Amino acid sequence: MNNPKVSIIIATFNAAKTLSVALDSVLNQTFQDWECIIVDGASKDNTIEIVKSYVERDSRFRYISEPDKGIYDAFNKGWKMAKGEWIHYLGSDDSLIAGGIEALIKYSNAVDAIYGNTVLLKKEKRSFQYSKKDISKILTGPVMCHQSIIVQRKWIEKLGGFDERYKLLADYDLMIRLYQNSARFKYINEFISNFSIAGGSHNNRLLANKERYYIMKRNKTVFSPKLLYIYHYLRITANYFKHKYIDKL
Repeated sequence: MNNPKVSIIIATFNAAKTLSVALDSVLNQTFQDWECIIVDGASKDNTIEIVKSYVERDSRFRYISEPDKGIYDAFNKGWKMAKGEWIHYLGSDDSLIAGGIEALIKYSNAVDAIYGNTVLLKKEKRSFQYSKKDISKILTGPVMCHQSIIVQRKWIEKLGGFDERYKLLADYDLMIRLYQNSARFKYINEFISNFSIAGGSHNNRLLANKERYYIMKRNKTVFSPKLLYIYHYLRITANYFKHKYIDKL
C-alpha cells in the first residue's frame, strides 16, 4: 500500500511473549487502510521471527531491527519511516479494540489529533480510563494514553518528534507542544485500545514525576511546577508506604 491513511508504529524489544496479540489486533481492525511498522531494538529472543511471519502474511507490515536508545528513539524512527497521513503508537504488550482506528478516523476532518478512552489491564483486572475532554487540562498532567490517539504525521515532523531526554513521558511532552502550537484536538467518548499495566516500581513513579516537573518547567505550562512536583511526590510516597505496610496488615 503506497499511501496508507494510518501508520501504526510498534516499538519492540524481546517482546515475543506479547507481540502476537498486538499484531493480531492490527490485522483485526475494521478500518483496513493502514500500514504497521515494527521498530525493534535488536531483540535477543524470537521477536523478529514472529515479526517476519506477519510480514510474509501481509505486506502492510514492515520492520527494522537495530540497537536503539529506548522507546522514544524507536518511536522517532517509526514516524520518519511512516507513509501514512496519521500516526498511531501501540505498545508491544497492548492491543487495539477492533473498531478503535475506525472510531478515530471517523472524526478526523478538520482536526490534527483525535483521542478516545482506554481499557487498563493489570493481571486479571480490567478498569476503564476516560480521557479528559478538556484538552487544556494537559498543562497540569496527561489527559490521554498514547495508545488511544492518532496525530497527523506533519505535526509530529513539524515539532521534531519526541524529545529523547525523557525516558518515560516524552509522549506527554509532545502532546503539550502540540497543544501550545495550536494543534486542533478532538475527544471522542469511545474506547480505542487495551493498555497493559506492568505495575511500575516506586522509583519509576518518582522518575516520571521528576520528568513531569521538567516538562512543565521547560514548556512553562503552570505558574509553579515545583509545587505540583512536591504534591505528586508526597502522594507517590504516601501510596508506596500505604501499600508496603498498611495494606498488608
